[in-house]
Amino acid sequence: MSSTLEIAVAEEKGVSVLRLKGPVDANTQKDLEEKADELIRGGAKNMVLDLKEVSYMGSAGLRALHIIAGMFGGDDQSARFAHVKLLNPSDEVRRVLKTLGFDNYIDVFDDLDEAIGAF
Repeated sequence: MSSTLEIAVAEEKGVSVLRLKGPVDANTQKDLEEKADELIRGGAKNMVLDLKEVSYMGSAGLRALHIIAGMFGGDDQSARFAHVKLLNPSDEVRRVLKTLGFDNYIDVFDDLDEAIGAF
């Protein structure tokens, strides 16, 4: 399994879209957090994380999602997660999100236009 995470960034209708390729784990968590922080400091108001090519997401990846949502601020957890949407997770990643209750806080989509329209 590759230990690097590729992050391609695009702007779609005013939303930052991060297309991730590779594992999101303890070795790559900081890369994702740093890229998100850079974009938020640059003015990003909303973010879609495209997980289509994520080969693995461990607990560190879920921690990264929580940290990224926190970067947007807000008084409660659901307000912070309102600025982050997930796109195209594998069945395995989707199961992990559901098992750990992340799907109660973060919206998951299979269509980019729907994800962007949800902001």
